[in-house]
Amino acid sequence: MDAASAPQARQSPTSQRKEAYSELSKFTLALIQAMLRTGYYAAEHPEAQKSIAGLYESFRRLVEDRSELTYLIVEQRDSYEIAIEGYSSTPLSLYEVMMRGMAELFTPKFLDFFKRWSLLSFSIKADTSADDFYKFIELMSQVPTAGSGGGGGAGKASERLTQALADHNILHISTVFKHDMVGRERHLPWRVRLALTRLRRDLRVLPLYRKASPEQISRIKLQIIDDVIRPVRTPALLKDFLINYDLIAADISVLQESEVEHEICANLNDGMLVSTAQEIIGELEKLKDYPAEEFPWGESVAVVKERHLAALRDLATTLCQRASTLEHEFVQALVDQKVLSFQELPKELRQAVETRHLAETFIARRDKYLNYLRSPTAGETTQKLCATLYRIAPDLVVRSHYETLAMVLEIVEQGRENPRTARFFGQLAAFLGKALNHEAIISHLLADLPQQEKQEREHLVKVIAFLGEPMIPGLVHAYGKAEEKGVRISAFEALKRIGPKALDQFLARLGQMESDWAMVRHALSEVGEMGDPALARSLTGFAHHPNPHVRHTCLTALFKLIGPAAEEQFVAGLRDEEAGVRQTAVSHLGAIESRHPDLLAFVERVLVPDENQEELEKDGVVIEICRALARFTKSDQERAAAQRYLIGAIRPVRAKGMLGKLKKPAPRFGEHVEQAALEALATIGTLDAIEPIEELATADDALADAARAAIERIKRRAASTV
Repeated sequence: MDAASAPQARQSPTSQRKEAYSELSKFTLALIQAMLRTGYYAAEHPEAQKSIAGLYESFRRLVEDRSELTYLIVEQRDSYEIAIEGYSSTPLSLYEVMMRGMAELFTPKFLDFFKRWSLLSFSIKADTSADDFYKFIELMSQVPTAGSGGGGGAGKASERLTQALADHNILHISTVFKHDMVGRERHLPWRVRLALTRLRRDLRVLPLYRKASPEQISRIKLQIIDDVIRPVRTPALLKDFLINYDLIAADISVLQESEVEHEICANLNDGMLVSTAQEIIGELEKLKDYPAEEFPWGESVAVVKERHLAALRDLATTLCQRASTLEHEFVQALVDQKVLSFQELPKELRQAVETRHLAETFIARRDKYLNYLRSPTAGETTQKLCATLYRIAPDLVVRSHYETLAMVLEIVEQGRENPRTARFFGQLAAFLGKALNHEAIISHLLADLPQQEKQEREHLVKVIAFLGEPMIPGLVHAYGKAEEKGVRISAFEALKRIGPKALDQFLARLGQMESDWAMVRHALSEVGEMGDPALARSLTGFAHHPNPHVRHTCLTALFKLIGPAAEEQFVAGLRDEEAGVRQTAVSHLGAIESRHPDLLAFVERVLVPDENQEELEKDGVVIEICRALARFTKSDQERAAAQRYLIGAIRPVRAKGMLGKLKKPAPRFGEHVEQAALEALATIGTLDAIEPIEELATADDALADAARAAIERIKRRAASTV
């Protein structure tokens, strides 16, 4: 095998991951090398210029639609590492990005630049200009020296770098220094401490940028908040960030605390706001059981609790101002925690709380209200009850109280069938339908279908069926994706209750959705029992289903729905490869008293077979043919043809050749076929049939009694017609 045709070696997950970060690795390596060479050579030196050539363009390609790229020190148990944020959704270690040997070589060199300036992190924003980018590299590469104020050390080094960035108006590169770090005493997560520190640092240095315009400063303030919050955008981290914002609030003069919190909340969706608020509520519950009066860092439990409540109040206010859709339990928790009073809730939320209380009262006194509903009056009490049902119906769905709602709907349906109350319950049904016919309610009902146990699912089916046509597309989809057979049966039951329009859409997709032939057969059988001829059109395609049981059930369902109008489908069934389907086809053709030419040809081919025909038809099919021929009574000619076929079925045949001369004739079909033929001859036969029947009685003792009984019936009928 040559090299060109050799299979490629399969890459390990580690290799694949490093390949995915190859561009980031190349840029980071070039950045470190640029700092090293710029620090060794003068900025104008050809080697220094060579090291930075194209580096900014690489940065721009790398960040694309990202906000920024951050390099930061991560403190391990006994060492330090470099991590990269902003490129992916989670921080990346330099060892994840670079080949191990390269990472081991360059990580210490990179760490040296952080150590010389006492840096924790630096962030290069996507809108950093080329001049600022290269100036930052130049500044980073320098060795800190004593400034004009004298002295040295980490503090002076960080001040010098900060002042240099401000002097050059480099607004879009953020730095955080070790001595800036806050929150150590509160044992906050590293990500939260770094975010708080960076926010304080970036906002505090803004006044140093005297060359920046007010518009620039205003825009940068908001960008700083967005960039700082991005790495802590999980409910647990956001909770810690918000309740510990007091650590930096007093040090920030360019923004009020409320402005920062407003900007943070404004950039979070409702789900994140609620999840973060629930985290805080959970912490408040823990504070109730805190064993001491104060925390190790000296804060009292009451003060810590107040910080939690303040953060929770901000989140709740934002949600209320947005008129967000909130779960009752969450709103109730806000009220219970005294974050918001009931009167402070927006009108919509107050109504939601009141609705929940109404629903709980109705459930608690359900029997009393249902008994009253069964015998409504024209008074104010009935009007109030109807208004209550209209209001609580969606809440019962949201909380999956399907039994209660199903009981209400059952009373409504029964009332519509009673002429005395039909008008009242018809109006109530329309009101309840209007209350429930909303996209959110429909989605909840469909999502709950696979979640409920069988008994509760039966109540749910009643609710879904009540809503009717709006549920059809979702129900068909739910059937198609449901793995559990019981769920599919429930979805079909709901579609069946909705009616023919639902079943038409369902049957159009059933063949593609359902691989279990027994389930297909169940559906077709149920459709056949409905008796609506309009459904027949949707069934005809199943007459060609791969499974013979389905084809058989399809023909039976068509017979029940349209009878004689399905004659062509029955005739086509005579050609089916499965005897059971042919038997069903003959049975239905006989029941509709078909005289189709293809049926007659089939009968003759079966009962009067060609002498060279090696394989006879199955007994079950022949028995149905005999029963069909028993209905051939419309004319003497028809009777005579049927009798000829039936005599052919019972007449014994001789074997071919010498063997046939030695043995007596043997029956062509089994005993059950001959009994069916005798029964048919007894019904339509003439005196001409007596001789072959006597021959059968002589040849087969087991059929002698049945043959004599058939002869007696033929004679009596003949005598009565003389």
